Amino acid sequence: MSDAAAQYQHGNLLWQRGAREDAVAAYASAVALDPDNADARNNLGNALVELGRSEAAIPHLAEALALRPDHAPAHYNLGNALVAAGRGAEAEERFRSALRLDPRHAGALNNLGNLLRTLQRPEEAAECYRRVIALHPTLAGAHNNLGSVLLALHRPEAAEVALREALRLHPDYADAANNLGGALLALDGPDAALEAFRRAVALDPSQAQARFGESLALLALGRFREGWAAYESRWLDPRFREDERSYDMPAWNDAATQDVAGRTVLLHAEQGLGDTIQFVRYAPLLRERGARVVLEVQPALLTLLAPLGDHAIAAGDPLPACDLHCPMLSLPRLFGTELPTVPAHIPYLTADAERRDAWRRRLGPRNGLRIGLAISGSPEHPDDPLRSIPAAALSPLLAVPGVAFHLVQKDVRAADAAVLRGYPHVTIHAEHLGDFEDTAALLCELDLLVSVDTSVAHLGGALGLPVWLLVQFGADFRWLRVREDSPWYPTMRLFRQTEAQRWAPVVARIADTLARRVRAQAGSARPASPAMSAPAG
Repeated sequence: MSDAAAQYQHGNLLWQRGAREDAVAAYASAVALDPDNADARNNLGNALVELGRSEAAIPHLAEALALRPDHAPAHYNLGNALVAAGRGAEAEERFRSALRLDPRHAGALNNLGNLLRTLQRPEEAAECYRRVIALHPTLAGAHNNLGSVLLALHRPEAAEVALREALRLHPDYADAANNLGGALLALDGPDAALEAFRRAVALDPSQAQARFGESLALLALGRFREGWAAYESRWLDPRFREDERSYDMPAWNDAATQDVAGRTVLLHAEQGLGDTIQFVRYAPLLRERGARVVLEVQPALLTLLAPLGDHAIAAGDPLPACDLHCPMLSLPRLFGTELPTVPAHIPYLTADAERRDAWRRRLGPRNGLRIGLAISGSPEHPDDPLRSIPAAALSPLLAVPGVAFHLVQKDVRAADAAVLRGYPHVTIHAEHLGDFEDTAALLCELDLLVSVDTSVAHLGGALGLPVWLLVQFGADFRWLRVREDSPWYPTMRLFRQTEAQRWAPVVARIADTLARRVRAQAGSARPASPAMSAPAG
């Protein structure tokens, strides 16, 4: 045996024994002694990838392939190195080359699936995982990966099947238990989801996403005291921490021991616009405790929300001197909010009088009911396909006579605009909507808002406008379960899906309810326009 071959075999032995760095040194010696040894270069590259030194691995693996283009393991290992180096397109080709040479290469199939997920090609990723399972049906990881991508594709029923199989094969699989919790939550089963999330945490206490999922299940069940406490686990989840701003002042995190009287507290927005509108209601309560409140909110909300604090700044602007800071979604915990004590004194927001006058002139004389429509939220939201509704699906509602409809969202999708322009009694106001104060002024000139779960719905509720909310199956935690009202917004009525992704029955119920209201008003002696404080039902 040559010296190079001996070093190569020694490297393999060291690797098997777990002596990773020594193995790398042995492989490097083998390559130095025999630069044309493709196996030694491949193993050296693979070892470097495993040790997190992918950039150093890439030249060795590329040289291994130059020496032996038909070396499937080198294609696979180079794919892994390129993924770690952020070179996804090149990595995809390496994985596909490995599979052309070895169609049964489970690692290449699985890692190609993982890469395709990061490249926003989930359907292709799912097919990769299915191929892995067909070849190796007892690989629990492949079942978990399939379940995870199906969940991202909003197919929770199929995801549940895959994830339960992963747990059958590997009962101690914390990731699969966490993903199963997500599937069960999407299937409107918060009790079962809670059990799955707690199983994941018991198996792996570092499971940050499972801890956060546990909080969502508790809140959906109305178990607020436990839920708000568990909701603090969001800061352990990388999805939240990547957007977290650092603050020089201490956090206000214990209302019992940290007196805020006479102190300046920074309340800062987190997550979406709707979250800010919903939870800024606590700012006046903090001021009642003697605090001076500085609000840091999204620029589009700045002028609308400024009256609720002593000072307001746009998110990202320089901060004034403050004694304490607090993210807004921590306020329910700090105030001990439970279902009977939700602070639901509305309206807690008001519209600018001059902007209302401008809208009054723009809308002109009344001719029947004025109904606002908000049918889509941000397309970047992961649940957008579930919560937004295409305008074409609203035809039963738009056919109700005696109603003028007004689209009240700033961003309108081209397909929706094309449909709505075909209805002469529907007006699109996007070009006149700058910030949320414009939207608030428009809403205050309407009789009712029909909305999907987006920020405009929160705005209507905070203004005290009657709101009819289209709620998706497996709804967000704040809409709880079963009930048709909201403890957060007394003038809101919930129209829930009873089957996932089926809006037609919901739209039909809303259309029928609206038609009955129009007929009742037409047959009464009351004015056609109901008072702003009218009940939502």
